[in-house]
Amino acid sequence: MEITHKTLSKTRIQYQVKLTGVETGDFFTDALQRLSKNVKISGFRPGKAPAELIRKQIDAAALREEAYSLAVHDAWHAIVKELKVVPIQDPEVEIIDFEEDKPSTLQFSFDIRPEITVKGWEKIKLGKAKLEPVTDADIDKVLESLGKGHAQQAVTLEKAQKGDRVDITFEGSIGGVRKDKLSAAKFPVMLGEASVLPGFEKELPGVKKGDEKKFSVPFPKDHYDEELAGKTVDFSLKVDEVYKVTLPKLDDEFGKKFGHDTLEQLKQAIRSELETERLTEYEQSRRAEWLAEFDKCITVEVPETLLHSEIERSKNAWQTFLEERHLSAEDWLKRRKITMEQMEKDWRKAAEASVRVGLGLSQLAKEQGRELSTNDDFQEYLGELIEKTK
Repeated sequence: MEITHKTLSKTRIQYQVKLTGVETGDFFTDALQRLSKNVKISGFRPGKAPAELIRKQIDAAALREEAYSLAVHDAWHAIVKELKVVPIQDPEVEIIDFEEDKPSTLQFSFDIRPEITVKGWEKIKLGKAKLEPVTDADIDKVLESLGKGHAQQAVTLEKAQKGDRVDITFEGSIGGVRKDKLSAAKFPVMLGEASVLPGFEKELPGVKKGDEKKFSVPFPKDHYDEELAGKTVDFSLKVDEVYKVTLPKLDDEFGKKFGHDTLEQLKQAIRSELETERLTEYEQSRRAEWLAEFDKCITVEVPETLLHSEIERSKNAWQTFLEERHLSAEDWLKRRKITMEQMEKDWRKAAEASVRVGLGLSQLAKEQGRELSTNDDFQEYLGELIEKTK
């Protein structure tokens, strides 16, 4: 077995293993012996029949595959004994030649742990992230939202005004051509909540049940739908129903609806929840800021294997996101005015930063004699580094 190697890049090595015809033949013999254990030949115990009979019962491709597996196993173990670097992946194996009783060549390519330098991380300073206090106005907004969720709605024949709900059936057209995506039946609109285009909603105050209207609305030039962007849409609508919305009184009885004895207790619960949310957002923002600064302290050539794995992880997460929401990739990209090529560039850029930071943190932990065995260890260590930052 002759082993040679060459460096493909700072992070990738290739080993070539040459076998003599005798060595190759030995692997086929061993493979035949292994496979013979599962071959049944009348008159012989398993594995005891003559090799010639056993060979006739075994598929030639299966025999070659088994011999190849044995050869790869032994060759890799021989390579590992010579290695003075640490592989970060299983090798990619290529068959150059592999035929029974003939000289064979196997090729192993793999990435190795690159040289990593981390300098200046102790000087990182944070200041962009701010922990905003929870105000009474913030609590009032939540109470308002809760109140709307428990509001009473009663049909009215009066004219609609701000705060009322209006159910409408409408059709939209461009240049006289009706558009299904601009049409709906019994569509609810809460006046004053800006849930539809401003030019559309301004036509609704003052309407009452049974009213019909026709009007035009110019769509903004930066609208996500290219077919509608900058176009004027003609609408015709009929008012199906108008509902007078009455908000509940914010008192102790209201607090009891949410499991509290008093309104004040409800407010305190809301404050506590908002404070927890903002603290979480603050810590996440601070962590992101620290990691961005730490990235600048790292010098490393990112192995392509790690980069590819991270890109695939992001791509799979995106595809799962689309599937869970029953969205097509084409529509999602079109709405955001972005191409798949740009998405892939963004994934690669993010992957490079993610892998670089991961390698940098691993190197720093190694230098500090810190053992990181699990993701929890990693996150705990990262938290400690951030806490030490001014």
